[in-house]
Amino acid sequence: MQRRKPAGIHPQWRIPEPLLPDLRHVVMVGSAALPLLLLASLLPRPLVLPVLCLIAIAGAGVAAFVAWQRNSAHAAHHVTGWDVSGALAFVACAAAIFSHPEHLIHLAETMTTANLNK
Repeated sequence: MQRRKPAGIHPQWRIPEPLLPDLRHVVMVGSAALPLLLLASLLPRPLVLPVLCLIAIAGAGVAAFVAWQRNSAHAAHHVTGWDVSGALAFVACAAAIFSHPEHLIHLAETMTTANLNK
């Protein structure tokens, strides 16, 4: 029988050990989604998907580099950096497919004419 109370929070309120990696991934996804929402609110609507594509490609490269540096297993039973890199590459491809290049061409033309008029 236990005579002393455990220090800290109550044991029934503690997060079980198997859920900690999943909680870390949820925090990571949430911290990635917040800047994307900010990006969508600050940029003009036709530029959101192309910029999202570029950011996702850069994130996939960073995630792959981190997974490579940590020697993450390719066939693990949990989410690894390689999985995050693949998901970001998938998001980048989807954003590229759904974006319209005409909007970027129009933006480049207006930026060029604005620079020539100065």
